[in-house]
Amino acid sequence: MGDRAGWKVVKDNARNLICYHPADRLYFKSFDHSSAGETLKRALRGSRARRTLLGTRLLQEAGCLAPDVVACGTLLHQDFVVMEDLDGPQLLNALHSYLQEPERRAWRRQLYRALGQTIGTLHAARIAHGDLRPNNVIIHPGKDGYRLGLIDNERTRRPVRFRREQLRNLKQIMLLDERYITAAERRTFFAAYFSRFPQGHRLQRSRAARRAIQRTVIDEVRAHFSRRAPVSGTPIPAEGWQALAGLQPAS
Repeated sequence: MGDRAGWKVVKDNARNLICYHPADRLYFKSFDHSSAGETLKRALRGSRARRTLLGTRLLQEAGCLAPDVVACGTLLHQDFVVMEDLDGPQLLNALHSYLQEPERRAWRRQLYRALGQTIGTLHAARIAHGDLRPNNVIIHPGKDGYRLGLIDNERTRRPVRFRREQLRNLKQIMLLDERYITAAERRTFFAAYFSRFPQGHRLQRSRAARRAIQRTVIDEVRAHFSRRAPVSGTPIPAEGWQALAGLQPAS
């Protein structure tokens, strides 16, 4: 595809071709499905493109923000998907670039509350994201405030073993070191997260169950950081903060 017709190559290797169209704000992704593992997944659950479409629909039906899939199919023996670009900075990059200054702590606290509510909404619908790392969350500005959108949705699904995937998602989103999240902000996140479960759910009835989940996740994050150094965000232009600075989370 190259740079023809306005498309710019973002990534091109044996597994994927990813291109971006700045004028139309669209991404094109093609997927190789020649490996034995992917051939089996394709036979059981559909192509990667179709799994992306179905994961996106699940999120949107649950009330979560995800970039619309414009088209998907097969072209020249490659599965492909065309999806919209969701405007706004990635969460980890925003924390790294804008949100470490003391005067922005109140904005950041609201951000963690909104993040907990978003993931709580996802999990209250028994949906698990396939890869809930902080940079797969987009802070999307709008005229009525910002929303948190989820990207890389190919593996998003309603898993049979939900509890395992729930804990895995919570560990993934909490893989942030002390530069990016304080102990108080973790508590803010979890309080907002649990608030999204309906009355009568065990996480509303049992404080012990809530504490057990929070303790398990924090212990797993610490164990992870004992083996691997925390990931740093990538600096991004200051203009992105100007689009967010005056915004509250959208209701």
